[in-house]
Amino acid sequence: MTFRSHITLGLIGGFALTYMPNFVPYKESDIIAVLPLIALGSIFPDIDEPNSYIGKRMPGFSHIVSMLFGHRGFTHFLAFPAILCFLGVYFFPNLVFFIYAFCFGILMHQIGDMVTKSGIPKYFFPLAYGPFKNLKAVLLPQPFRFRTGGKVEMLFVLPTLLALLGLIIWDKYGEWIFAQIWRFING
Repeated sequence: MTFRSHITLGLIGGFALTYMPNFVPYKESDIIAVLPLIALGSIFPDIDEPNSYIGKRMPGFSHIVSMLFGHRGFTHFLAFPAILCFLGVYFFPNLVFFIYAFCFGILMHQIGDMVTKSGIPKYFFPLAYGPFKNLKAVLLPQPFRFRTGGKVEMLFVLPTLLALLGLIIWDKYGEWIFAQIWRFING
């Protein structure tokens, strides 16, 4: 997926959390406040690709990560957000909510990559060797997956994700938005 699709998917996931008050122990306003962190997490795994949106903004770090792990390497493994979350909570217990938000964004990124043609090889590292070495993490059968940045993503997937995000925002805040517009028009 392109960075636009990843960010949109991350925001959809973040807004979806606001619909689950019994599952998510945070207030809606707190979740809305960390949406930028979720969005950042949703593009962060592509730091392993120097030509990615985030890789171009952090070229030195991106080249090091790329040389060490390659694209769709460690930053795309299920272990990555788990380790990051564990270390973050251990070393920065006062920032746990922000760490969760960032790691949630990473998981949303990984979900997005699972619907592309290439999926995520070795996602279940360290179990991705031996009899499982050719196993990829994918969420759709091959005919339904798409190429990153291809026509299907740009003409169908991204507009659909943007429309879904718009519907979620309108469902949550439509009345308030309409009231503000009405108040502005009528002075």
